[in-house]
Amino acid sequence: FLFLAIPTSRAFSPRPSFQHHVTPHTTTSPTTSTTTTQHNMSPEDKSDQHDKVSEYRSGLSKVSGKSSLPKPKSVVMKFGGSSLAGAERIDHVAHLIKDQIAAGYRPRAVVCSAMGKTTNSLLSAGDFALEGKVNVEALRTLHQAACDEFDLPKNTRREVSELLNECEDMLNGVRLLQELSPKSLDQLVSYGERCSVRIMAARLNQIGVPAQAFDAWEVGMHTDSSFGDASILPRAEKEIRRVFDARIDPSIVAVVTGFIGHDPNGKITTLGRGGSDLTATAIGAACDLDEIQVWKDVDGILSSDPRLVPNAVPVDVVSYDEASELAYFGAQVLHPIAMQPAMKKNVPV
Repeated sequence: FLFLAIPTSRAFSPRPSFQHHVTPHTTTSPTTSTTTTQHNMSPEDKSDQHDKVSEYRSGLSKVSGKSSLPKPKSVVMKFGGSSLAGAERIDHVAHLIKDQIAAGYRPRAVVCSAMGKTTNSLLSAGDFALEGKVNVEALRTLHQAACDEFDLPKNTRREVSELLNECEDMLNGVRLLQELSPKSLDQLVSYGERCSVRIMAARLNQIGVPAQAFDAWEVGMHTDSSFGDASILPRAEKEIRRVFDARIDPSIVAVVTGFIGHDPNGKITTLGRGGSDLTATAIGAACDLDEIQVWKDVDGILSSDPRLVPNAVPVDVVSYDEASELAYFGAQVLHPIAMQPAMKKNVPV
């Protein structure tokens, strides 16, 4: 690296000049030798000596990386359901995160949606429960297949299994009561994200990336009680910052559930439009991160709808206002509400 080559020559060039000032025949300790030498120095020599010592120390500090190595860029990364549709996709994302770390990024958080179409499957399961039928075997197969593919540890398998059992118990309650309120729906769909982050965190640990799964409310994601379309409370920003500063080691990747939070009564809520993207931008803004990365299975924000304009091309840079206008006219890559926290803190997305 060029920034290492320059201080290397500086760091070691002063060494010969030190020898010039040391009394050649002395056999006393270094302290005595230095004292003897200083008695023979002129004020100009002393000043020159101090300058060279300072330069030498500065060079060493640069070589050791204390001052010239680039600071890792702190980021939050978000991955949607289609990016986590199965074991192969989860493995791809896990290695992508590892590659980003090697490239100089420091992900403070990775926000994950539910695997594939899990959210839709849970909503359908709710409808079937109202008709008297409870079956979560397809969901169980999807998540257990990922656990089997990676040979995940027993504690991860147990957590995922317990969540799916709880989901099945809840659906049995819906079947018996014949009631599925917005509050119940929010709890029902939360099981997708909660299983997803545990599998992702376990896979990251397997490939050498220290990671820990968190439900969003554990990192301070507090919302109002508008079930199905909850808004993040103003106090959440300070709480998110406090949790990440005080409780989550910067060397650990926090794998956080997107789309969900807790209301003031501790009930599970789901965010409205913007969903998991909003979770990511809220964390990025609250923690004053350098960048918010929203990973998609498309090339980015395009100049037009590619279904209507085949030669549409990705747009390299857009302002928040331009992105909002594109979203207003149909672009679905980012929702304007999801960008609001980033706009407030001027964090690049």
